Amino acid sequence: MMATKDIVIGEILISVPLRLIITPKSLSSTMLSNHISCITDSKLTAHQSLALYLILERHKNTKSSIYPYIQMLPKNFDTVPICLDLELLEFLPNNLKEDVKSQKLKFEKDFSSVCRFLKKQLNSDINITYNEFLWSWLCVNTRCIYFEPFKSINCDVSENIAIAPMLDFLNHNFDVKMKGEFNRVTQCYEITTFTPWKKGQQVFINYGPHDNFKLLLDYGFTIPNNPFNYILLDDEFFKLNNEVENFVSKKLNLLMKNGFYGDYALHASQISFRLLTALRLHFLRPINDISSQETQHLITKWQNTISGKYEIVSYENEIEVYEWIDSVCKELIKKCDLMLEKVNNTNSIPSGSLENLKLLWNESKNILTSVIILIQDSKNM
Repeated sequence: MMATKDIVIGEILISVPLRLIITPKSLSSTMLSNHISCITDSKLTAHQSLALYLILERHKNTKSSIYPYIQMLPKNFDTVPICLDLELLEFLPNNLKEDVKSQKLKFEKDFSSVCRFLKKQLNSDINITYNEFLWSWLCVNTRCIYFEPFKSINCDVSENIAIAPMLDFLNHNFDVKMKGEFNRVTQCYEITTFTPWKKGQQVFINYGPHDNFKLLLDYGFTIPNNPFNYILLDDEFFKLNNEVENFVSKKLNLLMKNGFYGDYALHASQISFRLLTALRLHFLRPINDISSQETQHLITKWQNTISGKYEIVSYENEIEVYEWIDSVCKELIKKCDLMLEKVNNTNSIPSGSLENLKLLWNESKNILTSVIILIQDSKNM
């Protein structure tokens, strides 16, 4: 979508009237015979209802009231990981691989629910295939907006979704500042920009502070130099079992009690405080008897780094922490190189997915390299 005039900060980019927004509640009998009234009266989730609606409209072909929109939707979602062959899923980073598995389970649960609903509620001649529902499910997943026309206290947030076809023309840019919300006075969904645009420029919106894993998982694309990218070191940290099991368990309990269990990330030239905190506890020496005076003194010193009273537990402890991070980064760079080699030597990867995979591994490598440089620079200070 291009700017037809200069657009200033605070100006409304686009305003979509409520009557042009597709919500589960808006699917009434006036829109699609009695099928939709059955959908709205069902216990289907918002995602399930909207996906089924798109299929039923697609079946109507040119008779659909939203035929131009159906024609505009993607014919496939080849770059979305849930659509990749099992062989190609092996090229994904581990945490993204787990997210894909979870997403696939959710999709298959939704598909089963909709099939049961069709069998019980609608005419028996309406059949949908796995791939057909995957198409409509992803159409909703990649295009839905958060939509809350009326304040509700006990409503599940995931149910507050809708499709506003006009918004499909606006693409994502992480630099853009904007606000999207339903205006109860004008009864329109409005996007207000806090980024100025010149006449003739392409206008963007911001889907949120999403890293490339999230963008690829939910939308099927990645962005070079995405500032929200990160590398998770949970697997590496929890493999640090070089102490007897009893001591490891006590330290893990301390992490959990203090709110530092898991989510250990590296960003470009940045090591998360959560990771540093967990490693400082891990490298405390000695942890013999948890109730001993020596142990309690060490734990107090560690807790003081959390509160900000002290920056480090000890010089020796800090050296061990950073040496471990440096070592892990170097090992993970080797893995990145290996995965990039495999990706480049596999001919069965579609071009779009190939570029996404290469970007994921290259940018992971860049983050790891930047952290190594950060550690080296700190040694030279």
